[in-house]
Amino acid sequence: MASPSPTGAVSAPRTDAELAHTYRGAPFEDRLTPHPTLVSWLAHHARTRGGAPFLTTVADDGEFTTLSYGEADRLSRRLARWLRAELQVAPGRTVALAPVNDPVSIVAVLGVLRAGCPLLLLGPQDPADRRRQQTGAVRARVVLRPPSVSAEALPEAVVLPDPRTLEDPEGDPAEPELHPDQDALFFATSGSTAVSKLVAQSHYNAAVNAEALRRHHGLRPGDRLLGCLPVHHVNGLHFTVLGVLAAGAHVLLAAGFDPLRHPRLLQRFRPRIASVVPSVLEALLETWRTPELRSDFGYFVSAAAPLTTRTVRAVRDRFGARVLQGYGLTETVNFSTTLPADLSEDAYRRLMLDTDIPSIGTALFGNEVAVLTPEGERVAPGQVGEICVRGHNVMSRYEANAAATDEAFAGGWFHTQDLGMEVADPDRAEPFVVVTGRRKNIAKVGGETVSLDEMDRVLRAVPRVRDAACAALPHRFLGEEIVAAVVPVPGADGPPDVLPALAAAFRPGVLPRRVELFDAIPRTRTGKVLRRELAGRLAATARHGATGHPHPAPATSPPSPRSAP
Repeated sequence: MASPSPTGAVSAPRTDAELAHTYRGAPFEDRLTPHPTLVSWLAHHARTRGGAPFLTTVADDGEFTTLSYGEADRLSRRLARWLRAELQVAPGRTVALAPVNDPVSIVAVLGVLRAGCPLLLLGPQDPADRRRQQTGAVRARVVLRPPSVSAEALPEAVVLPDPRTLEDPEGDPAEPELHPDQDALFFATSGSTAVSKLVAQSHYNAAVNAEALRRHHGLRPGDRLLGCLPVHHVNGLHFTVLGVLAAGAHVLLAAGFDPLRHPRLLQRFRPRIASVVPSVLEALLETWRTPELRSDFGYFVSAAAPLTTRTVRAVRDRFGARVLQGYGLTETVNFSTTLPADLSEDAYRRLMLDTDIPSIGTALFGNEVAVLTPEGERVAPGQVGEICVRGHNVMSRYEANAAATDEAFAGGWFHTQDLGMEVADPDRAEPFVVVTGRRKNIAKVGGETVSLDEMDRVLRAVPRVRDAACAALPHRFLGEEIVAAVVPVPGADGPPDVLPALAAAFRPGVLPRRVELFDAIPRTRTGKVLRRELAGRLAATARHGATGHPHPAPATSPPSPRSAP
């Protein structure tokens, strides 16, 4: 029903979208942070502590490069002016960028945002069809790439200049004013094909997520965070870079994960926090023979893929450190929940060490998390329902997809389609959340979300394929791996070559590790794939070293530990 306003008048009922963007009754217009854009946070730190280090990157060859807050502010201003003067990009026009973990890419992210342009993040290894679909959907004015990404990989892209070589022109017009509700970032729902949905995040969405991270982890000037996840992913950009920026802290950004170099970074840089995914922890456990963390190391933050109790216990036993598991989606701008950092030893043991499924923690500032029934009612603690989120961090919309947006916001919550339950703990008043499964046919491979339905469709469109389906199997380092089952057309001369079609639609790191030939895909009478039965049969073929057909299809080579995140 309608609610009274402060003047006593009755206001109109809120729509589902408006309710999904409230936080404890506070509407989206009631700002929760003193700096409602990341650009204003950067300008603030440049004024107040411009000489303090903001970003240190470490390249593949081990070379370190450091930017202060003042330098990041100045160089991003130069790049914004270059966009306007050289490329004639007006405020409001979308720009696409395929960033890597280097200073030029980070300055470009900040420069595009301060130019008043929404930014579409592309994966440097995305197939060309996927890039064209995404850039066309947001009508990107230009595609940019850092010099380290080759012209062959992105022939349509303009190479970014070194911002240190750009001049500060005299009489340059004032920068456009950024409104917190303007589009800031577009991310594709990761791992799907070119028809994946595009998530629109506003400047204020990003600022609220950064404020939540600052509060939850107690981030402050002088803190150091080590990250290695790719910045074209929501976690790599929002947590590793933008959350640290808002706090005025210092981030060390590795070019990628190298299991031999990473321990040296932990010891030399002495971070309080290290951002990882489970596969990174597994690789460190496997390769770090004489682990030694500094006394001022706080904890690892793991997200993007399910964390096992076995991994948590091993990190505690081998490294003497805690792992805080976080949870969130691109649609909720990175983190919705994270395990609190100040848990007592008994509480940590109950929630992470002596349990079947480690907890993803409690809701972060700015958003609410609830486990709901299909009718929208909260379930009792211990009962399974759908994990739903609402708050100021929830995306604006799916770009150009009103039907999907309405479905996602039904009932005034964002529906994650992940299943979970609330768990009470005597040390805390707020409930902890545990993820128990998924409603979606997706896999989590090395931190990337992959639509099995999309992969099925690509496989079934390959010539000489009669039927096909994929399943996700557990994998120690990747979290899950995808295995494909293919039914050739009768009388086919040899197995169908499915790998080129898959490689054209999906990133290399998520391609099936094996392709097995089957006589038939297990399905229901209505034609739905019986994923559990299929997964069991595929797991059995792996155990027995046999395929479902005497002529197995060629399998892809497994990704290296470096490419897994």
